[in-house]
Amino acid sequence: MTPMTIRYHRGLAIAELVIGALLALTSILTGQGLGTAAGGILVALGVLMLVNPMAKVEPNEIQIRNPLGMTLKRYAVASPTDLRVDGKTLRQASDGKKLMSLGFGADGSDVAALRSQVTGQIG
Repeated sequence: MTPMTIRYHRGLAIAELVIGALLALTSILTGQGLGTAAGGILVALGVLMLVNPMAKVEPNEIQIRNPLGMTLKRYAVASPTDLRVDGKTLRQASDGKKLMSLGFGADGSDVAALRSQVTGQIG
């Protein structure tokens, strides 16, 4: 299995950036501190989702990451036959354990590249 990166959906990250910036700007103009903080958090989350990957697929493991870039979970993988795609879910072939969702928040081209490497697709 070649190393690859599964990124966050770019449209979702940009939407968070825009909505956060608008929320922060309107909250600054109206003097609402809570809205300003919420807008700032959305802007930061949008930037982090553009910069950091959702997951990294290495030849010997899959790393599930958060938007801050920290590795949350690691799953050992010996070959592409250890994985299967069940609809929009990446699972371990041996026991069917869900590793991650490949749906709404994942970049479509990265998911398609992963699907082409993983055998045992279902749906």
